[in-house]
Amino acid sequence: MARIVPGFSRIIRSGALLALLIALFFLFSAPAYGASPKKKEGVYHPVTKGITLYRISQAYKVSIAKLMEANKLSSPSAVKVGQKLFIPGAKVVLPVEPYAPLSLSEKKKLEQSLDAGEPPPPPAEGSRERQDSEKPPWWGKELDIIWPIQGKINSPFGPRGKGSHGGVDIGSPSYQEVKAAMDGEVILARHTRTGYGKVVILRHDQEFSTIYGHLNVIIAREGEAVRQGQSVGGVGSTGRSTGPHLHFEVRHKGRPLDPLPLLPPTIEELLEKASKK
Repeated sequence: MARIVPGFSRIIRSGALLALLIALFFLFSAPAYGASPKKKEGVYHPVTKGITLYRISQAYKVSIAKLMEANKLSSPSAVKVGQKLFIPGAKVVLPVEPYAPLSLSEKKKLEQSLDAGEPPPPPAEGSRERQDSEKPPWWGKELDIIWPIQGKINSPFGPRGKGSHGGVDIGSPSYQEVKAAMDGEVILARHTRTGYGKVVILRHDQEFSTIYGHLNVIIAREGEAVRQGQSVGGVGSTGRSTGPHLHFEVRHKGRPLDPLPLLPPTIEELLEKASKK
């Protein structure tokens, strides 16, 4: 009979125990044989004519960035008719209104509003319009909005000369990238005959719109969806302008609002606030 080396049997037993533990680990950590992997919660929405990523985003209340990530899209415009987009977190397929471009008369009226020179007068006291405007749906809520560019405010919102300035002028070198302040869709992108020169106008949720004027370069195209932070053009000095800058407006139901209280504080403002504590 072969002689067993002292302690060898103990090594064998330890090795067998270790192998058993490893086998048990993989047995209980691995999914059961034949079991399907856990599916992500969501639905697939079919893309039909006129349906944009922005429209889907609004219907399901999911940001364009999340939809792009979930569907591995390179841009908000990279959707095709017949494609099925995964909507994370959704439980049922919802109806989505297709994009409807502005009519020629609507575009003309919108361009005329740019050259009006001042915001429309406030509604009369006690009118229904004034009551509605006192507490709009976004009142008291933090808007998901970012600065289109970083720079010094050369001309604020409000009275200017004999008229009123409907936005803010942000100083900047020519061709600096101008970014969309919020998710939206492009309703106007052209070289207008107004003082705004080359302009891009985006339509957003809750009847907001943003305007980017005096551009040198227009990147955005009418009818396309844009995500927050996406380039829409480059800073310029087209139209009635004395130098390169961005004219930026925020409107609600067509009425200009002061953008500064809606935008996040700048680094300079945060440092100034911290120094006063």
